[in-house]
Parts: sequence; C-alpha cells; structure tokens
Amino acid sequence: MQSLFPKIAAVLLTICSVAFMGMSIAAFFGRPDPISEMHSPETSEYVFTAALPPENSWTVTPSVGEDKNPRQHPTAYPALLDALNHKAGRSESAAKEMNEVTTQVRETVTRVRAEQQEDSQALQNAIDRLRQLAEAEDAQLMQRSQELQKLAVDTTDVRNETTKRREDVIRLQNELEELKTDRFRLEELQRILTDRLLRLQLENESLQIRSRQLASDTGSNNNS
Repeated sequence: MQSLFPKIAAVLLTICSVAFMGMSIAAFFGRPDPISEMHSPETSEYVFTAALPPENSWTVTPSVGEDKNPRQHPTAYPALLDALNHKAGRSESAAKEMNEVTTQVRETVTRVRAEQQEDSQALQNAIDRLRQLAEAEDAQLMQRSQELQKLAVDTTDVRNETTKRREDVIRLQNELEELKTDRFRLEELQRILTDRLLRLQLENESLQIRSRQLASDTGSNNNS
C-alpha cells in the first residue's frame, strides 16, 4: 500500500503536467496574431517596424495626426496595443470635438429657429396687414371708380399704389420661403453631424473592446 501511493501520485502529477501543457499550447495558438492585426483596417494609420534579429523589439509610428514620433516596444503585442490605444484616444478626441460642434450647431439651429419663428410671424403679420390694406384699397378703388365715372377723375395714382402694395406682398412671401429653406438646410446639417457622431462613437467602442482584448491577451502572454 505504501509503495502504491507514490505511483498513483506520480501518475496524477504526470496527468496534471500534460493538461497544463495542453492549456498553455491552446492559449498560445488561440491568441490573436499580432502581424495580421497590424495589417487590419483599424491599424492602417500606423507603421510597424520590427528590429533586426536577434532583437524582438517593434517600433510603431503614427502616419496621420500631429504626433508622428516613433515609439519602441519590447514585443509586437505592446506595439499593437499602443497603436490601438493611440487611435482610441484620437477617436475620443474627434468624438468630443464633433460633439462640441454638434452642440454648437444645435444651439445655432435652436436660436435661428426661434429668430426665424419671430421673423416669420412678423412677416406674416406684415403680409396680413398689406393684404388688408390692398383689400381696403381695392374697395376704395372700386368706390372711387364709380365716383370717377361721374367725375372723370384720374385714378392712376391709386392704381399704382395698389400695385406697389401687391408687389410688397409678393416680395415678403418670397422672403418667408427663403427663411423656411434656410431652416431646412440647418436641420439637415444637424442630422448629418449627428450621424457622424454616432459612427465615431461606435468605432470608438469597437476599438476599446479590441484594446481590452489585446491587453488581456498580452497580460496572459506575460504571465505565461
């Protein structure tokens, strides 16, 4: 019995060693390939340079933006993670800037809409007043025409004044249509900027998920 126990322990130890070795191999071959990740669309704005053998270090250099200084890392994984983190930071900055621009546009749209509402109401009131004046002039013209038939008085001035007021009505109506067109353009600009902000936020979330996955894989690789 005493000689059997060491044999059983040795067998169990061997089985555990083989199992842990299999897990290590699976983790090694199951992790993302850093070289293929370097050629992915997410890292197309960065240049990765490997050091000459026997060195294993990598250098990552941004190809866009103001900061184009190369940064050196001991292996490919930290270089790839640095590029993704750098792009995530740029995306956050772009999203923040776009959010600020969108906020300004919204405020401008709100202000212009309020101003246009006031202007539209003022123009509508002016149109109503001019229409009433034109109708009053028409009625007055009709009355005077009947009188002038008897008195043979020239009504040219009255007709010209009526025509002028009608032209004013048409002009103000055209201005009202232009204001409505400007408001539609501002609302369309707001919609476009909102769509761009949403796309940037979705891209930022995807980069953050990829960054956390690579950070986790890098930690697992370092621990092993």
